[in-house]
Amino acid sequence: MRKIKDVAICGRNCVSRVWGCVVLAFLLATPVPGSANNLVLENASLKEQSPLNDYTHIEFDVSWENSWRTSSAPNNWDAAWVFAKWKLDAGDWNHCTLSTTGSAGPAISTIEVPDEGSGEGVGALIYRDGDGTGSNDWDNIRLRWNYGTDGLPDDAEVTVRLFAIEMVYVPEGDYYLGDGASTGTFRETGMNRPVPISSTGVTVMSDGTDYDDAQLEGAGIFVDGDGGINTSGASGPPNNTDYPTGYTAFYIMKYEINQGQYANFLNTLTATQDGNRYYSGSAARYTLGGSQGDREATAHNRACNYLSWSDGLAYADWAGLRPMTELEYEKAARGPTIPVEEEFSWGNTNVASTAYVLSDDGQPDATVSNAASDPTGNALYDSTEGSLDGPCRCGIFATASTTRIDAGSGYYGVMELSGNLWERCVTLGNTDGRVFTGVHGDGALTADGKADATNWPSGSTASGAGFRGGSWCDVEDYLWISDRDSAAFAQEDRSRYLGFRCARTAP
Repeated sequence: MRKIKDVAICGRNCVSRVWGCVVLAFLLATPVPGSANNLVLENASLKEQSPLNDYTHIEFDVSWENSWRTSSAPNNWDAAWVFAKWKLDAGDWNHCTLSTTGSAGPAISTIEVPDEGSGEGVGALIYRDGDGTGSNDWDNIRLRWNYGTDGLPDDAEVTVRLFAIEMVYVPEGDYYLGDGASTGTFRETGMNRPVPISSTGVTVMSDGTDYDDAQLEGAGIFVDGDGGINTSGASGPPNNTDYPTGYTAFYIMKYEINQGQYANFLNTLTATQDGNRYYSGSAARYTLGGSQGDREATAHNRACNYLSWSDGLAYADWAGLRPMTELEYEKAARGPTIPVEEEFSWGNTNVASTAYVLSDDGQPDATVSNAASDPTGNALYDSTEGSLDGPCRCGIFATASTTRIDAGSGYYGVMELSGNLWERCVTLGNTDGRVFTGVHGDGALTADGKADATNWPSGSTASGAGFRGGSWCDVEDYLWISDRDSAAFAQEDRSRYLGFRCARTAP
């Protein structure tokens, strides 16, 4: 019987090589109550190949700290999104196609491979099977890899790299758009009040007519919760039942893409793709360097700036994820609570105003020594960045004892939705954004390193995209959950204040 050779799992800080098996380094450190961190994959191998059916199992251990699942408010959980890439010795990296059946793990875990068609998927969601908090340490997780679908013979000698991204589940349910006060805020037709989003449906308007970038073109958009949007009263296509409105459940990256994650992404690209996706300039707080195929970030956990819209889309496609909409941004930040005028993502209007002092800057355990405390929230922005001139470590305000307000967390545990780097979202404000259907990436890019998913806003102008949440160099107004001053501002080029965060519709 011919067999595929064993796998290698690679990431940053590759160690402990045992017949092609390398530990994938953690992606983030430092906890917040209800937050996952120190996510580690290790001890990978291929097990129980079935040449008759052209599949084998990728087996590995997974662990992370401060995990949670709760059936009471906020009624959600954290998860690891795990996916794999393969290559032949002289070939390029390709995405592993996983079976939606055949996964295995401890009884206390759930392993879900979302079906992208024909019983196959591009990654797996791994999370707690029931309520609880604390560390997860699960051995012998198995994902069934349909290598035959990927065109490999039974005796191929391949290297496989596993990757993991921390995600947060945002449950289906009603919520509100707008706060009635912020620039360009969403409001209900004929009323200056927040918009209740539910399965019933409502017509959404936008305020702030002096700000062209914030507007909804036309007379308003009918948002039908799980039924998408209807733009018959506005310019553009009349209906899009698949537009992600935030009502239905979705997953969102707990943190903005960090510099180590982006380096790992670059290291699976061809020379041409890398040349188009790598920012080679020298800039403060941006630490990616090295040569093609061997990129590294000296501040691995720092949020990755200098990402263009095309860079972010490429990462999302490569990872089997997608961009989020600006409606999903507000849902992730506010949850189901009643809006407060000019509130930040931690749910009140109090924000730190003293320049932060960083300790161990650039290290995985970097902290802010003079962070504000509840009831004042923390965010990196114009008044607190001091002389940093760039973003800080993802999740830097969170510790094992911080509250949501201390940590600057959104309602569901998503970090840095206010400040650090701008959130790049698909806008509701124009036609190019409203054709978005929430299609997920398939793990593959074009030859020149671009995303090729259907109906994603793209092109050289980034029309259909916009900004929410503000950055380290902005005044506090831009950090408000409902501020839409730049919600449809099309900027494709890279900048020191631009990052990216991906999402995925829940199965």
